[in-house]
Amino acid sequence: MSIEVDKPVERSVDSIQTIYAVVMALAISQAIQSLLREPSFGAVLNLGRVSPAVPAFVAFLVTLVPFWHGMNRHLDRCYLEKGGTVVQGALLLDFVVFFLESSFLFAAGWSLRSGIESFQYLGWLLCVDMLWGFISHQIHFRGEKSHVVKWSKINLVALFLAILVVAYPFQAKQTVLMVVAFVRSVADYWFCWDFYFPRKEVEKDKAVLQSGKTAS
Repeated sequence: MSIEVDKPVERSVDSIQTIYAVVMALAISQAIQSLLREPSFGAVLNLGRVSPAVPAFVAFLVTLVPFWHGMNRHLDRCYLEKGGTVVQGALLLDFVVFFLESSFLFAAGWSLRSGIESFQYLGWLLCVDMLWGFISHQIHFRGEKSHVVKWSKINLVALFLAILVVAYPFQAKQTVLMVVAFVRSVADYWFCWDFYFPRKEVEKDKAVLQSGKTAS
């Protein structure tokens, strides 16, 4: 697939994606260490003690995947695939927000064994992403339908449900919050499938490339 863009923009997007990937990798590494090890036991693995942190780990993982996938697709869609002039400062805004979001994911991975705290970091992640989504829509897709608005609406519903779970007194809060995180990610892919996996656009580009080769 050939994408014609200014090289400085392309290099900037590549740099942001690389930095984001590094922080995400660190977050995953930290989460695995938090899941399998306890500070009081040093470097000893404690496979029999992982169950209390499993709900937070699952919620962390199912949240991280669409956020990492979505960030990369958003940058490609807005700066490499979308026609028109790139809005000045928009890429810097995306970098700041994505770095902040990846930091929340790292904090969630670090605090897996702290009970509800890990879910609180995931909640802040959704808040930031929801706010950024509405701003990003005005920058890139004003007057159009966009994936960022869908993200914001999905996050809003998930946050509302999570607040209800935290506010209502019962024992299995972490398990229910894990289910909320899982359903949020399923809804993310369900409603934004064409954005995450743009088959029609890819087929169209292939057809254009093929017709160009035939003409030559």
